[in-house]
Formats: sequence, structure tokens, C-alpha cells
Amino acid sequence: MIYLDNAATSWPKPPGLAEAMSRAIEAPLGNPGRSSHAAGISADRILFELRETMAEIFAMKDSSSLIFNSGATESLNTVLSGFLKPGQKVLTSSMEHNSVMRPLLHLQRERNLSLRRFPSDPDSGFPDMKSFEKEMDQRPDLLVVTAASNVNGVIFPLEEMAYLAGKKGVPLCVDAAQGGGEIPLYPEKWGIDFLCFAGHKGLLGPSGTGGFTIRDPERLMPLILGGTGSRSREEEQPDMMPDKFESGTPNIPGLAGLLHSLNFIIDSESLHLEAKNRTKRFVEELSELEGIRIVGRPSARGSGGKTPEESPSYLRVISLLPVIGTLTELTAFINSKNMAVRSGLQCSPSAHKTLKTFDAGGTLRLSPGLFTTDGELNEFMTTLKEYIWQTRKN
Repeated sequence: MIYLDNAATSWPKPPGLAEAMSRAIEAPLGNPGRSSHAAGISADRILFELRETMAEIFAMKDSSSLIFNSGATESLNTVLSGFLKPGQKVLTSSMEHNSVMRPLLHLQRERNLSLRRFPSDPDSGFPDMKSFEKEMDQRPDLLVVTAASNVNGVIFPLEEMAYLAGKKGVPLCVDAAQGGGEIPLYPEKWGIDFLCFAGHKGLLGPSGTGGFTIRDPERLMPLILGGTGSRSREEEQPDMMPDKFESGTPNIPGLAGLLHSLNFIIDSESLHLEAKNRTKRFVEELSELEGIRIVGRPSARGSGGKTPEESPSYLRVISLLPVIGTLTELTAFINSKNMAVRSGLQCSPSAHKTLKTFDAGGTLRLSPGLFTTDGELNEFMTTLKEYIWQTRKN
């Protein structure tokens, strides 16, 4: 199989990840923070090293401000449910994933929130910064934005948005499910209040891992309460970090795998650069292919009069639509060639409405990974050309 669905879940994983997880299962490992025996201490060590390594990647001085759980979705639900109060105002973008929109719409109904969305450019998905600044003048109680779109890969200007939010005194929550491990993210330096990340995408870890960073723990109520191994004499949830937000037995095998992946990422700068250049070349070839349209990448068809500094940047996430034939036909043809891509709305209907692809049923999304080869991309290109030729012939 040619795997081009890394925006959903990265594969293959770094060499040695399965062995790292296997060791965490085969060796006696207890519950971290709950035992003085060697097995419990070993689990403590994995969590400690993971927290320190993740803090290094995010350039954080205080690793206790890192919370680990099942991933970005749980993190976003924890932040949105634990922070927002009845009647408050929330601002978000038109490019958000359902992991943001579904909790927000639920809380809008339950807590009578005022929810507004600022627009993004329909050609690129890049946020309309003039509209954003105008909305920020209303001083919402929380700003929630994606780090990068899972539909077309456009990267949001988080540092600038965090600066503007800070000037207005507006707390910022970032959905970094798609950006974690792929782009620089510095929550402490930029003043991001909550950064929610997934372990299984750009961080190259196993599914069911991830977490969030938190700037001021006193402003957030935990979503899950229970045993932490600390202050066991008390029946009230502890307020110490990170215990306040880490009730229950953690997924130590999964977190051991994530630790292995993070160490790989730290040493893989050259791999990232090669993958970036490979994808750039591939997008340039796609833009010259008649019969296929690249969605949300105006730079692939020229800069549109913008300078390079004004042109949006993108992850290795590419959305396509056929100019001839249908999305269903194109998807079926790609699937018949044993190639893994993602077709449809990618759990982001708001983004597709912005990019004018909602009525088409979404797009065909391909997302090359760190380990994707030129040969695999060439084979995908050949398959696209074959689809176009056969569709025209018929």
C-alpha cells in the first residue's frame, strides 16, 4: 500500500516504536505516582521523561504545565467545558475541525454562549486578519483557533494572533492536532493559554495519546475527577499540577511509544526538510496537471499578486477535486490502486464551506508523511494521469 493519509494518522511510525511499547507491556510497570516499588518507579520515569521531552519541543520551562491524556479531542473538551461559563462570548475561525465546533455548539446550547466565527480567504483558508482584529475589539472571553487546517494544510499565523489576543486580554486556545510536530509551537513564549495536541499525527506517536499545555491552572476545571495517587487522604480533587488534570491510570505503553517518537523527532530535522521540499515539488507537478484542481492553494497556480511574505504557508496536506468526472469516481479509482487517501469532508464541514467544496461532498485529501518517497508520489501522479485519460476516453 502507498500510504498518503498522514493527516489522519501518521504511518509508518519511527523505527523502534513498537519495541518501546512492547517493553512497557512486558516489563512490570505499576501506576505512576502510586507505588514505591520498582515497577511503579519505572512508570514514573517514563512520564517524567515524556514531560521533559515534550517541554523541550515546545520550548517550555515548566514541564508540569503539560497534561497528558487520550489526545486533542479530550484536551479540547477539557478546556472548553472547564473554562467557559454561562453567557460568555467565544470567537473562533471558519476553518475549524469538528473537535472544536461540536463542543462549542453543545456548550452554546447548554450555557447560552455567544459564538462568532471570523472568516478566512476562500482561496487559501488563511484567516482574514482585518476581520479577526475587528472581532477582537469586542473582547471575547475566549479565542479558539486551529494551528493548521486538516483540509488544505494552511498554517495560521499563531504568533501574531497570540500577540493580538494578549493585547486585548483575551485567553487563547489552540487546536494543534494538525500542527504538533510539524510547525514551531511555543505556548510559553507566545502567550498561548491552552495548546491541545495529538500524539498520533505529526508527533508520530501511537493512537490514544496527546494532551494540552496550560498557562493558568486556576482558571480551568478538570473534565475528569478521580484517583491521582496524590493527597489520598482527601476526597477533594487535588489542585496541584499536573495531578489536577490527570486522574485515573495513564496509558503508559502508549506514552512510552510517544516518548520514543519525540526523541526521534528531535533528531529528524533533515527528514522534515526533505519531506517539505519533496511535497513542494509534488504540488508544483500537480498544479500543471489538467483535469485536477488543487483546492486552497493559490500559490500552486501563482501568487495572485501577493509577495512571498504575504503568501500562506502549508503543511504536507493537499486537497484535490477532479475537473472531469466526480469525486466518487476519482476516489474509487485511487482505492482500486491500493493507495490510502481520505475522501469527503474530513470532519471539517466549516472549512469546506469556506473553501467552497462543501456542496461537492468535500475533497480527495492526500497527506504525504516524513517517510513518503519520491517513487510513491510519482506512482500516485501516474495514477491521476491514468484516471484523467480513462475519464476523457469514456
